[in-house]
Amino acid sequence: MDDLALPLTQSEAFERTCAVLNVPVQRFDSAAGTCLVQSRKLPLLGPFHLASRGPVFREGADDPAWASAIKRALRGPLFVNAPLQAEGRGGPIGGWRLLGGAELAQVDLTEAVKMRGALHQKWRNQLKKAESGPLRVIDQPLDARKHAWFFEAEREQQKSRGYRAYPAAFLLAYAAANKGQARLYTALLGGQPVAAMLILKHGRMATYQAGVTRAEGRKHCAHNLLLWRAMTDLNRKQYAVLDLGRADLSEGLRRFKSGTGARIQTLPGTYLLHSWVPGASRKPASPRPIISAQ
Repeated sequence: MDDLALPLTQSEAFERTCAVLNVPVQRFDSAAGTCLVQSRKLPLLGPFHLASRGPVFREGADDPAWASAIKRALRGPLFVNAPLQAEGRGGPIGGWRLLGGAELAQVDLTEAVKMRGALHQKWRNQLKKAESGPLRVIDQPLDARKHAWFFEAEREQQKSRGYRAYPAAFLLAYAAANKGQARLYTALLGGQPVAAMLILKHGRMATYQAGVTRAEGRKHCAHNLLLWRAMTDLNRKQYAVLDLGRADLSEGLRRFKSGTGARIQTLPGTYLLHSWVPGASRKPASPRPIISAQ
């Protein structure tokens, strides 16, 4: 899997976190790629499964019935939140399309010079303002005690804006299972935190997981500075992609993320594969996947 840039929910780092939290997962590998499946069991309804942003295909790989092969190895319905690689691949997904896909913003980290040039003018001007201002940025591994203020601010932000994200327990489990890979970038003003951004590293990719800011942080364009610092750090350490997450939750969020030069892409959608779904029981056109259970 080392040659693949895996999104967070398909990564080995996520798999290790699930093990810490005792969340059942199975990994399915084949010559075409890899797929991590999460499982749950509900009273009366029984087991169901989720492949979030998977399967992930190797470049040029074509295994039209792989998702069906994975389904046959599981008992109960399989929900596939299809990855970007599945775009235009009706065969590998199959089943019933339940929901349209979210829009994602992803930054190419491979060339530092092009990264700066790709910034939109307004975003670049805000970054220049922040760079010449009084803010100081520190980068630390996520810590429950040291960063209690961040967790509290993020909880309040979720309530006020009406969204849900991974709880503190998951983020701390991620930090414990993947030493040094959960990084909190904090902007300080006079020694006090005014904004912060949580970056989760996983394989060749990283994910912008959460960000909070106070009035003084907004005044000094702290989020531009924090995100740029994270991007340049990741570039220097040879990460390939920074996943900024959804860009379709608000117009302001879309402007901020697209201002980085990120490519906005739409996921194919969410599909249901089950034994009674037409096309979900087709035989694979290539060898069966090797299955490893967590």
